[in-house]
Amino acid sequence: MGRKRITPVCFMAAIMLTGMVACSNSPSANKDTEADAKTAAATRVYEHMAGSSEIPVKAERVVTDWYYGQLVALGLKPVGTDDYVLKNHPFIEQAGTESIGQSMEKIIELQPDLIISWGSAKYEDFSKIAPTVPLELSGGPKESVRIFGDILGRETEAEQWITQFDAKVRNARQKVADNISPDETFTIFNIWKNTLRVYGFVNMGGYALYEALEVKPAPKVDELFRNSEEWYREISFEVIPEFAGDHIILTSYDPDGTSTVLKDLEASAVWQSLDAVKNGRVHTIDYNYLYNDDPVAIENQVEILADAIVEGR
Repeated sequence: MGRKRITPVCFMAAIMLTGMVACSNSPSANKDTEADAKTAAATRVYEHMAGSSEIPVKAERVVTDWYYGQLVALGLKPVGTDDYVLKNHPFIEQAGTESIGQSMEKIIELQPDLIISWGSAKYEDFSKIAPTVPLELSGGPKESVRIFGDILGRETEAEQWITQFDAKVRNARQKVADNISPDETFTIFNIWKNTLRVYGFVNMGGYALYEALEVKPAPKVDELFRNSEEWYREISFEVIPEFAGDHIILTSYDPDGTSTVLKDLEASAVWQSLDAVKNGRVHTIDYNYLYNDDPVAIENQVEILADAIVEGR
């Protein structure tokens, strides 16, 4: 969407209003002037990782290939999103959002006024359809919501979401603190198909567990992931005792039903020797509950993990 040409008569006023206000040479054209001003004020330039885009001041029809939860947190249901996100996000209703698959034609059909993508790989293709903002977010939910509040012209909604998120976190944190010792330690293990992974502070419940609930990571987890960009590490059964805390959050992903890793793990002498196993402090959580790391997912993870910890006492 191009900016409206500004007439010389209004040049200084236009500069004062950052180029967003148009006016008419004719004093009698009030209605046309107002319409023109609204049109000119409908876009702004947004700087991003691939350059800059002229985006709507307040987008209404948004397509995203990943950032579903960020939009929903701000009260904006995307008109289209990636099929995997749509089918596997457990905390958001699908109604009102269509799958875009890998189809540019589908995105065109949805007539978005803004596209928000994960990374810039498809920026050139997406930007031919609508103004596009590529992002690679890795911060916490509050930072994420504020970034999207800025992009979408929903700063007020962003702060409202943060206020209610903080309240939920305080309640869940207190619930956990009332039931465990501050010295008890935690580890997140995930069986991903045929591999075993240990996770840090970012995803697979890491932010909800360590940052929101403020429980203590096992020493080896803290050593490996604190101040690191590494999200997880694949490990062998033999080194599990080095990572295992007093509590274990365990999840698994085996979409084909062919992996034997979980069964082998639970039957192993190494696993059976862990204090968390002996004391009944292995908290098994559905993979899809922990996989997503958007604001809506994390606020649910905070409550799910708090309940699991308390119920496992």
